[in-house]
Amino acid sequence: MMLRSENETMSRKERPLSRADQVRARRQAGGRTARHTAPRRAPAASDLPPVLVRRAEAVSVPRRRRRLRPRPRRRLDIALPSPGVEMRLPALPAVRLGWRLLSFFLVGFMAALLYLLWTLPAFRVQQARVEGVERLSADQVARSLLVFNKPVFTIDPRAMEAQLRQTQPALASVSVWVGFPAQVVVQVKERQPRLIWEVDGQVQWVDAEGYAFPALGNGDELPRVQASAWPPPPLMVTTPEDESGPQPLMTPEMVEAVVFLRAQAPPGVDLLYDQEHGFGWLDPRGWKVYFGMDVADIDMKLMVYAAIVDTLQNQGIQPALISVEYLHAPYYRLEP
Repeated sequence: MMLRSENETMSRKERPLSRADQVRARRQAGGRTARHTAPRRAPAASDLPPVLVRRAEAVSVPRRRRRLRPRPRRRLDIALPSPGVEMRLPALPAVRLGWRLLSFFLVGFMAALLYLLWTLPAFRVQQARVEGVERLSADQVARSLLVFNKPVFTIDPRAMEAQLRQTQPALASVSVWVGFPAQVVVQVKERQPRLIWEVDGQVQWVDAEGYAFPALGNGDELPRVQASAWPPPPLMVTTPEDESGPQPLMTPEMVEAVVFLRAQAPPGVDLLYDQEHGFGWLDPRGWKVYFGMDVADIDMKLMVYAAIVDTLQNQGIQPALISVEYLHAPYYRLEP
């Protein structure tokens, strides 16, 4: 039994080990032998990751000075008459204009221009040309502008127009044009009078729109109203532009009523105006007659007036005042 087992054992040793037996033998041998490991190498400074450190105080880092680049120079070559011959001039540095230098020159130019505009006599107004005047004097209108020896760029045409409308009520429209170097042109249109209104020696001409202005002549051909007071101001809607100028003395309807009534009065007789009785005239036969403010039915009032005069003359009555203000209630007075 022993021989057999030894033979079998030898036969097993002589046979080559399979792959599984080799792996099993290595595992058994690895558990019994000590493992020898090589010592680890210390990491180098270059292998370590970068570490960022934040400090409370600011660390100043010296700045590198920027190297000044040499300015480029412009080379000038001039060809001479001989073929292939040229002359080289000294190189000049190229000049670059920055925005700061450009703005400096611009500010200086504007300051010099403003100084010249303010001081040079060529830009100061010496006279204003007035066009369109008929009864007014052109010099009178020009003097009221107050622009003599003023710089032309300080003149406001709109302000001058408002000033002329305020100081010259005889002007119906005003237009001012200002041009360089020192030109001022004023185009005006005068008001055309329709009647004369006189109160205590103060004479005013009135145009068709009811605006009053100082008399510019004798006006013998115009209807004249001898009034005891100025008429009540008209109720009209005005704009801010109208408020800056003169206000109308009466309505256009009142102007037409005065002109129409003057045509009905005896020749050479002035009209009368009274706040209580309205419009009328002084009859050449020695009394005053009034027809009120409304002359819409003036034809009927004239017929009633003629009938009253015939009746009084037939009765030998000399009235001092006859009133036909109210068509259905006329009356007369023996005392003024």
